[in-house]
Amino acid sequence: MNTVKTMTHEQQERLRSALTAGGGIEDSELPAGTYFLARSEGSAVTAYRSGKVLFQGHDCDRQIRLAEGILAHVGSENKGLKFPIVGGDESGKGDLFGPLVVAAFGVRNESERREVVRVGARDCKLMTDGEVRTVARRLGGVGVSGVRILMPDEYNAQYARVRNVNILLNEIYAGLLLELATACKAQTVILDKYGGRAMALWKTPQSFRFVVETHAERYPEVAAASVLARAAFLDGLERTARDSGITRLPKGASMEAQAFMRRLASDKGKNVLRSIAKVNFAPVKECLESLF
Repeated sequence: MNTVKTMTHEQQERLRSALTAGGGIEDSELPAGTYFLARSEGSAVTAYRSGKVLFQGHDCDRQIRLAEGILAHVGSENKGLKFPIVGGDESGKGDLFGPLVVAAFGVRNESERREVVRVGARDCKLMTDGEVRTVARRLGGVGVSGVRILMPDEYNAQYARVRNVNILLNEIYAGLLLELATACKAQTVILDKYGGRAMALWKTPQSFRFVVETHAERYPEVAAASVLARAAFLDGLERTARDSGITRLPKGASMEAQAFMRRLASDKGKNVLRSIAKVNFAPVKECLESLF
Protein backbone atom coordinates (compact mmCIF):
# COMPACT_ATOMS: atom_id res chain seq x y z
CA MET A 1 0.00 0.00 0.00
CA ASN A 2 1.33 3.42 -0.96
CA THR A 3 -0.02 6.61 0.63
CA VAL A 4 1.21 10.18 0.09
CA LYS A 5 0.78 13.13 2.45
CA THR A 6 1.98 16.73 2.12
CA MET A 7 3.67 18.21 5.21
CA THR A 8 5.63 21.31 6.15
CA HIS A 9 9.26 20.95 7.21
CA GLU A 10 8.24 21.33 10.87
CA GLN A 11 5.58 18.66 10.48
CA GLN A 12 8.07 16.34 8.78
CA GLU A 13 10.47 16.87 11.67
CA ARG A 14 7.72 16.00 14.14
CA LEU A 15 6.99 12.84 12.17
CA ARG A 16 10.66 11.93 12.00
CA SER A 17 11.03 12.24 15.77
CA ALA A 18 7.86 10.24 16.37
CA LEU A 19 9.03 7.44 14.08
CA THR A 20 12.48 7.15 15.64
CA ALA A 21 11.03 7.33 19.16
CA GLY A 22 8.85 4.38 18.17
CA GLY A 23 11.81 2.29 17.05
CA GLY A 24 12.11 3.34 13.41
CA ILE A 25 15.58 3.17 11.86
CA GLU A 26 16.77 5.95 9.55
CA ASP A 27 18.76 5.23 6.40
CA SER A 28 22.09 7.04 6.47
CA GLU A 29 22.41 7.27 2.67
CA LEU A 30 19.57 9.13 0.97
CA PRO A 31 18.66 9.76 -2.68
CA ALA A 32 18.76 13.33 -3.91
CA GLY A 33 15.78 15.37 -2.73
CA THR A 34 15.06 13.07 0.23
CA TYR A 35 14.84 14.58 3.71
CA PHE A 36 14.71 11.30 5.63
CA LEU A 37 13.84 7.64 5.15
CA ALA A 38 12.71 5.71 8.23
CA ARG A 39 12.07 1.97 8.21
CA SER A 40 10.33 -0.29 10.68
CA GLU A 41 8.99 -3.81 10.36
CA GLY A 42 6.48 -3.83 7.51
CA SER A 43 6.77 -0.17 6.59
CA ALA A 44 8.96 2.56 5.13
CA VAL A 45 8.35 6.30 5.36
CA THR A 46 10.16 8.59 2.90
CA ALA A 47 9.99 12.35 3.39
CA TYR A 48 11.02 14.56 0.48
CA ARG A 49 12.29 18.12 0.65
CA SER A 50 9.41 19.06 -1.65
CA GLY A 51 7.04 18.39 1.28
CA LYS A 52 5.70 15.05 0.04
CA VAL A 53 5.81 12.08 2.44
CA LEU A 54 5.45 8.57 1.02
CA PHE A 55 4.19 5.70 3.21
CA GLN A 56 4.91 2.22 1.88
CA GLY A 57 4.44 -1.32 3.16
CA HIS A 58 1.77 -3.70 4.34
CA ASP A 59 1.86 -2.43 7.93
CA CYS A 60 2.07 1.36 7.77
CA ASP A 61 -1.35 2.27 9.22
CA ARG A 62 0.19 3.46 12.49
CA GLN A 63 2.68 5.70 10.68
CA ILE A 64 -0.12 7.20 8.60
CA ARG A 65 -2.17 7.88 11.75
CA LEU A 66 0.84 9.63 13.29
CA ALA A 67 1.11 11.88 10.23
CA GLU A 68 -2.61 12.60 10.25
CA GLY A 69 -2.45 13.52 13.92
CA ILE A 70 0.43 15.89 13.29
CA LEU A 71 -1.36 17.47 10.34
CA ALA A 72 -4.49 17.94 12.43
CA HIS A 73 -2.78 19.50 15.42
CA VAL A 74 -0.13 21.78 13.95
CA GLY A 75 -1.66 24.93 12.54
CA SER A 76 -1.09 28.59 11.89
CA GLU A 77 -1.92 29.35 15.55
CA ASN A 78 1.72 28.54 16.34
CA LYS A 79 2.78 31.73 14.59
CA GLY A 80 2.85 35.19 16.13
CA LEU A 81 3.11 34.16 19.78
CA LYS A 82 5.58 36.10 21.88
CA PHE A 83 8.42 34.29 23.59
CA PRO A 84 9.04 33.05 26.20
CA ILE A 85 6.05 30.67 26.04
CA VAL A 86 4.77 28.32 28.77
CA GLY A 87 2.29 25.50 28.13
CA GLY A 88 0.32 23.35 30.57
CA ASP A 89 -1.49 20.00 30.47
CA GLU A 90 -2.54 17.23 32.86
CA SER A 91 -2.77 13.44 32.95
CA GLY A 92 -4.69 10.96 35.06
CA LYS A 93 -7.90 12.97 35.35
CA GLY A 94 -9.89 10.21 33.67
CA ASP A 95 -8.13 7.23 35.26
CA LEU A 96 -9.66 5.28 38.12
CA PHE A 97 -6.26 4.39 39.54
CA GLY A 98 -3.08 6.31 40.16
CA PRO A 99 -2.25 9.98 40.54
CA LEU A 100 -3.45 13.21 39.01
CA VAL A 101 -0.49 14.97 37.37
CA VAL A 102 -0.20 18.54 36.14
CA ALA A 103 2.82 19.66 34.12
CA ALA A 104 4.06 22.92 32.65
CA PHE A 105 6.80 23.41 30.08
CA GLY A 106 8.42 26.62 28.87
CA VAL A 107 10.63 27.65 25.96
CA ARG A 108 12.53 30.91 25.87
CA ASN A 109 12.94 31.34 22.12
CA GLU A 110 12.25 29.86 18.69
CA SER A 111 15.39 27.74 18.86
CA GLU A 112 14.18 25.96 22.00
CA ARG A 113 10.74 25.49 20.43
CA ARG A 114 12.33 23.81 17.39
CA GLU A 115 14.29 21.54 19.73
CA VAL A 116 11.05 20.51 21.46
CA VAL A 117 9.71 19.49 18.05
CA ARG A 118 12.95 17.76 17.13
CA VAL A 119 12.99 15.52 20.21
CA GLY A 120 9.51 14.27 19.37
CA ALA A 121 7.08 16.11 21.68
CA ARG A 122 3.49 15.79 20.50
CA ASP A 123 0.07 15.00 21.90
CA CYS A 124 0.75 12.07 24.23
CA LYS A 125 -2.52 10.45 23.13
CA LEU A 126 -0.76 9.74 19.81
CA MET A 127 2.12 7.97 21.55
CA THR A 128 2.78 4.59 23.12
CA ASP A 129 3.90 4.44 26.75
CA GLY A 130 7.44 3.65 25.60
CA GLU A 131 7.49 6.65 23.29
CA VAL A 132 6.19 8.90 26.07
CA ARG A 133 9.03 7.89 28.36
CA THR A 134 11.66 8.22 25.64
CA VAL A 135 10.54 11.72 24.68
CA ALA A 136 10.18 12.76 28.34
CA ARG A 137 13.84 11.86 28.88
CA ARG A 138 14.84 13.85 25.80
CA LEU A 139 12.93 16.89 27.06
CA GLY A 140 15.06 16.89 30.19
CA GLY A 141 17.71 18.94 28.41
CA VAL A 142 15.34 21.38 26.74
CA GLY A 143 13.55 24.45 28.10
CA VAL A 144 12.22 24.68 31.67
CA SER A 145 9.54 22.56 33.28
CA GLY A 146 7.60 21.80 36.42
CA VAL A 147 5.43 18.86 37.47
CA ARG A 148 2.92 18.47 40.30
CA ILE A 149 1.84 14.96 41.28
CA LEU A 150 -1.11 14.19 43.55
CA MET A 151 -0.88 10.55 44.54
CA PRO A 152 -4.25 8.94 45.35
CA ASP A 153 -4.14 9.63 49.11
CA GLU A 154 -3.43 13.32 48.57
CA TYR A 155 -5.80 13.57 45.62
CA ASN A 156 -8.66 12.13 47.68
CA ALA A 157 -7.96 14.50 50.58
CA GLN A 158 -7.84 17.52 48.28
CA TYR A 159 -10.95 16.45 46.41
CA ALA A 160 -12.85 16.05 49.70
CA ARG A 161 -11.98 19.70 50.43
CA VAL A 162 -13.13 21.22 47.11
CA ARG A 163 -15.51 18.50 45.78
CA ASN A 164 -14.82 19.43 42.15
CA VAL A 165 -11.88 18.18 40.09
CA ASN A 166 -11.77 21.29 37.89
CA ILE A 167 -11.54 23.55 40.94
CA LEU A 168 -8.67 21.37 42.13
CA LEU A 169 -6.99 21.65 38.72
CA ASN A 170 -7.43 25.43 38.82
CA GLU A 171 -5.59 25.61 42.12
CA ILE A 172 -2.70 23.48 40.89
CA TYR A 173 -2.41 25.21 37.52
CA ALA A 174 -2.58 28.69 39.04
CA GLY A 175 0.46 28.00 41.18
CA LEU A 176 2.49 25.95 38.72
CA LEU A 177 1.96 28.11 35.62
CA LEU A 178 2.61 31.33 37.51
CA GLU A 179 5.77 29.86 39.04
CA LEU A 180 7.14 28.82 35.65
CA ALA A 181 5.98 32.01 33.91
CA THR A 182 7.77 34.08 36.54
CA ALA A 183 10.93 31.98 36.29
CA CYS A 184 11.27 32.42 32.52
CA LYS A 185 9.57 35.85 32.22
CA ALA A 186 6.89 34.37 29.95
CA GLN A 187 5.04 36.58 27.47
CA THR A 188 2.52 33.83 26.60
CA VAL A 189 0.94 31.05 28.67
CA ILE A 190 -1.11 28.37 26.88
CA LEU A 191 -3.38 25.89 28.61
CA ASP A 192 -5.30 22.93 27.24
CA LYS A 193 -8.94 23.59 28.17
CA TYR A 194 -10.26 21.18 30.80
CA GLY A 195 -13.48 22.91 31.91
CA GLY A 196 -15.41 26.16 32.00
CA ARG A 197 -13.34 27.51 34.90
CA ALA A 198 -10.01 27.22 33.07
CA MET A 199 -10.04 30.87 31.96
CA ALA A 200 -10.30 32.13 35.54
CA LEU A 201 -7.08 30.91 37.13
CA TRP A 202 -6.01 34.28 38.55
CA LYS A 203 -8.10 36.93 40.27
CA THR A 204 -5.82 39.74 39.08
CA PRO A 205 -4.49 40.47 35.55
CA GLN A 206 -1.14 38.94 34.68
CA SER A 207 1.68 40.38 32.59
CA PHE A 208 1.46 37.60 30.00
CA ARG A 209 -1.12 36.71 27.36
CA PHE A 210 -3.20 33.77 28.58
CA VAL A 211 -4.53 31.39 25.90
CA VAL A 212 -6.98 28.58 26.74
CA GLU A 213 -8.00 26.28 23.87
CA THR A 214 -9.23 22.76 23.23
CA HIS A 215 -6.69 20.50 21.48
CA ALA A 216 -3.93 22.88 22.56
CA GLU A 217 -1.39 20.06 22.16
CA ARG A 218 -0.82 21.49 18.68
CA TYR A 219 1.42 24.01 20.44
CA PRO A 220 4.85 22.44 21.09
CA GLU A 221 4.94 23.76 24.67
CA VAL A 222 1.61 22.13 25.56
CA ALA A 223 2.63 18.95 23.74
CA ALA A 224 5.79 18.82 25.86
CA ALA A 225 3.74 19.36 29.02
CA SER A 226 1.40 16.55 27.99
CA VAL A 227 4.35 14.19 27.55
CA LEU A 228 5.87 15.08 30.92
CA ALA A 229 2.51 14.75 32.66
CA ARG A 230 1.84 11.37 31.07
CA ALA A 231 5.31 10.04 31.90
CA ALA A 232 4.87 11.10 35.52
CA PHE A 233 1.41 9.51 35.59
CA LEU A 234 2.76 6.20 34.27
CA ASP A 235 5.50 6.23 36.91
CA GLY A 236 2.97 7.15 39.60
CA LEU A 237 0.62 4.38 38.54
CA GLU A 238 3.43 1.83 38.85
CA ARG A 239 4.44 3.27 42.22
CA THR A 240 0.82 3.08 43.44
CA ALA A 241 0.66 -0.60 42.49
CA ARG A 242 4.06 -1.39 43.99
CA ASP A 243 3.30 0.34 47.31
CA SER A 244 0.05 -1.61 47.59
CA GLY A 245 1.56 -4.99 46.73
CA ILE A 246 -0.29 -5.17 43.41
CA THR A 247 1.39 -6.42 40.26
CA ARG A 248 -0.28 -3.99 37.88
CA LEU A 249 -3.07 -1.41 37.90
CA PRO A 250 -5.02 -0.79 34.67
CA LYS A 251 -5.11 2.59 32.99
CA GLY A 252 -8.34 4.40 32.19
CA ALA A 253 -11.82 3.82 33.55
CA SER A 254 -13.12 1.11 31.24
CA MET A 255 -15.49 -1.67 32.25
CA GLU A 256 -12.42 -3.91 32.52
CA ALA A 257 -10.79 -1.43 34.94
CA GLN A 258 -13.99 -1.32 37.00
CA ALA A 259 -14.19 -5.13 37.11
CA PHE A 260 -10.55 -5.23 38.23
CA MET A 261 -11.38 -2.72 40.98
CA ARG A 262 -14.25 -4.83 42.28
CA ARG A 263 -12.12 -7.99 42.31
CA LEU A 264 -9.37 -6.12 44.14
CA ALA A 265 -11.79 -4.77 46.73
CA SER A 266 -13.12 -8.28 47.24
CA ASP A 267 -9.63 -9.73 47.69
CA LYS A 268 -7.97 -6.99 49.77
CA GLY A 269 -10.91 -5.16 51.33
CA LYS A 270 -12.58 -1.95 50.20
CA ASN A 271 -10.26 0.33 52.15
CA VAL A 272 -7.43 -0.44 49.71
CA LEU A 273 -9.26 1.69 47.16
CA ARG A 274 -8.68 4.84 49.19
CA SER A 275 -4.93 4.57 48.61
CA ILE A 276 -4.94 3.49 44.96
CA ALA A 277 -8.10 4.95 43.36
CA LYS A 278 -9.79 8.32 42.88
CA VAL A 279 -12.74 7.94 45.20
CA ASN A 280 -14.86 10.66 43.54
CA PHE A 281 -15.37 8.37 40.53
CA ALA A 282 -18.92 6.96 40.61
CA PRO A 283 -17.85 3.28 40.33
CA VAL A 284 -15.38 3.73 43.21
CA LYS A 285 -17.93 5.56 45.36
CA GLU A 286 -20.43 2.78 44.76
CA CYS A 287 -17.84 0.17 45.70
CA LEU A 288 -17.03 2.06 48.92
CA GLU A 289 -20.73 2.53 49.65
CA SER A 290 -20.20 6.30 49.26
CA LEU A 291 -17.22 7.81 51.05
CA PHE A 292 -18.59 11.36 50.97
